[in-house]
Amino acid sequence: MNAQPRDFMDKITEQDVLEAEQVILANIFANNEVLTECGLVADDFTVDLHRTIFASSLMLHAGRQLVNSVSLKPFIPKHLPGLTIAPAQYVLNLMFESAKPQTRSQYEPSLQIIKGTTLAREFGREAEFAATVAKEGHSLLTLGDEIEQMERRLKDLRARFSETTAIATPGSSYLKAFQSAARRDGLIGVPIALPEIAKVLSEPVFEAGNLYGLLSSSGEGKSSLTMQLIYHAVREGHPVLFLSYDQSAAQCIRQMIAQVDGIEVRQQREPMRLMRQNEQDQCVSFATWIDRQPFVIRRCQREGVTQLVTYARQFVKSKANGKTPFIVIDHIGKVKPRDPRLDAGRISGEVTVELKAFADEVAASVLILNQRNSKGMVRDNPRPIDEDLYGGEGAKADYDSVMYLYRPQKYRAKRVATAASDRDWKIINKVYGEFGDEDEIRIAAEVGVVKNRFGDAEIRERLKFEARYTRYVSLAPERPQELPL
Repeated sequence: MNAQPRDFMDKITEQDVLEAEQVILANIFANNEVLTECGLVADDFTVDLHRTIFASSLMLHAGRQLVNSVSLKPFIPKHLPGLTIAPAQYVLNLMFESAKPQTRSQYEPSLQIIKGTTLAREFGREAEFAATVAKEGHSLLTLGDEIEQMERRLKDLRARFSETTAIATPGSSYLKAFQSAARRDGLIGVPIALPEIAKVLSEPVFEAGNLYGLLSSSGEGKSSLTMQLIYHAVREGHPVLFLSYDQSAAQCIRQMIAQVDGIEVRQQREPMRLMRQNEQDQCVSFATWIDRQPFVIRRCQREGVTQLVTYARQFVKSKANGKTPFIVIDHIGKVKPRDPRLDAGRISGEVTVELKAFADEVAASVLILNQRNSKGMVRDNPRPIDEDLYGGEGAKADYDSVMYLYRPQKYRAKRVATAASDRDWKIINKVYGEFGDEDEIRIAAEVGVVKNRFGDAEIRERLKFEARYTRYVSLAPERPQELPL
């Protein structure tokens, strides 16, 4: 067993692969934790006996049993054609190899050989499949489905084989993050526009690798808040991709100008009649500035999550500048499901698991907008809870945090319009009285969380909504500017 690092131009021979597989199995005998750290599956091995050894070792390890030549004996065949020694002796020889220092030093290059060979083999199969599909008669629709499925399979392959093979220990990972935070250069993530949101999330940034949700009903200003979060990230120099199923690029920029420069959207629609010259100049200046930033708005129609991840991956690759990318999807209910017959919970789960994996893989922060379902409308107190999430309570599993935006005036107005008894008014006053009088309720907004993996899920904060400029204003006193992230 003499597996060595190979230049990518070198041809990997069958003997190289055989020896690499022997090295990995010997390392498993030396340290059973290699089974879960190496990222391999039994089918990655080319030799039948090696596949049997690896699969049986996984089963023993899952049952908390020590993996060695003795525990494997019941799973190993007594004879194999073509093998000059007994299979049991072959396994014992691997055990002897595990004690040699050079065997451990060969672990990384051997793992690279196996992963590279497997990836090439699977890629070749996809190429053969693509050639077969090309020869068959397909409509544009069915061909699009085949391509989407192929993209999913190739993405899964990339996720499994493109990662570094070095395994960081839990302690070293923590110390790296701790030391970076101490230097203030490594709470790595996207700065948050409003301190109230940072407080409810218990985080000063949208952290790299995390998946966030924003829950709100139609008409509560979810898009307005999203534009503020996006603008703040762009202003701080972060690459931002907005995958929008609703708003066009022009609508997004129009809303940002209203929020940032205080020029109402209605004015921007009729600039010659409703805007002064300096306001027109401000709009032109803003549009010119934002075109120079690493910011893309992509209008989506019927894309599934695989295509969205492809867009995001291309964006991150083309706009990388050393700062955490911010990917925003509006909204999850409009992402084309793989199977439309699935319920909302399953559909949501398929989307979030893909986007969480993507965020972790490229160290991006991902935010998904969620439209509230109708369950909250039948409660006396409509403040959002986890079952209001698209797909219900079970859909929150892959999110690191899900924050909500709650505008009590939207719900109070409906209750007032249909109030018919003293009991109705008693409920109205009890539920909405905490927000103040009628004028105060009209501009009140609340942010909180329905899930927070890393903090307190009971924190709520108030914001002021300025409808004229479709923006949220912090009620916190002005704070000293923090060091740049």
